[in-house]
Amino acid sequence: MSNTDTTALSADLQTYFSRKLLKQAKFKTVLDQFGYVEKIPSASSKTISFTQYADLTPATTPLTEGTPPSDEALSTSAITATVDQLGAFVTLTDLGKLTVKHPVTQKATELLGVQAARSYDRVVNSVVVAGTSVIYAGSKSARTALGATDVLTFAEIKKAVAQLRNNGASEFDDGNFVLVVDPSVETDLMGDTTFQNVVYRQAVPAKQNELYKGMVTIFAGVTVVRSNNIPTVSSTVTVHTSYVFGQNAYAMSDLQSLQMYREGPGGVTDPLHQIMTMGWKVAFKSVILNNNFMVRLESASAF
Repeated sequence: MSNTDTTALSADLQTYFSRKLLKQAKFKTVLDQFGYVEKIPSASSKTISFTQYADLTPATTPLTEGTPPSDEALSTSAITATVDQLGAFVTLTDLGKLTVKHPVTQKATELLGVQAARSYDRVVNSVVVAGTSVIYAGSKSARTALGATDVLTFAEIKKAVAQLRNNGASEFDDGNFVLVVDPSVETDLMGDTTFQNVVYRQAVPAKQNELYKGMVTIFAGVTVVRSNNIPTVSSTVTVHTSYVFGQNAYAMSDLQSLQMYREGPGGVTDPLHQIMTMGWKVAFKSVILNNNFMVRLESASAF
């Protein structure tokens, strides 16, 4: 018996494409919210310098009557940053646009926008992750000493808040420092009894009243913010980095604000209008202003 099956009819078969495009992963890019931002005017160099005055030592020795004390000299230091350009683009052909089922131009715009935001955020992270003030979970003394059970707890947050306050760091406008964690660390914190008792018993802020993108809750002197764009670090275990920031811990200096570009089709190099390009570009630099105003928390995660 000879069956006429799909193999025999393969030349007349076609693939059915769903009209629905699959959604892209969503990324919370949050670090641009907590740094001091200063734009460099055009025609003013691509290097910016921040001036830091050193504190004067407290005067605790009683004055000798009728005798002035020794004078003190002011001391300054310069923190400089030279901007870098970042950018990327895609090229679409006319036939590509005409023949694919889905709106490729619209999708390309969405993908480039996500790429630009993630790139900006990752560059800022690459700067703040090098901060010199660090607390390791589980009272460990080094990254390589972290074990799988050394997850972030209330103890490390409490220690970081005390450190920033002792250093004279200023809270943000809501009266709290900011704690930035990734979703794995956030889930670890949910298993901390103190975190549970405080967070689960208070009202969750309404979406429209969120102070920051990615805001989770307010807890123990910090506003907790979630970001899923913080890369982990490979060590003896996978290390998750979290941050506690005060005001003016770091800065972003923009020379050229983020812009999207669309060129073509047409032009001398494209006489038959066959291609168009879409892309983005930004020129900026992030720099740590004061290591005393930020703490990096390093931990493993159960998730």
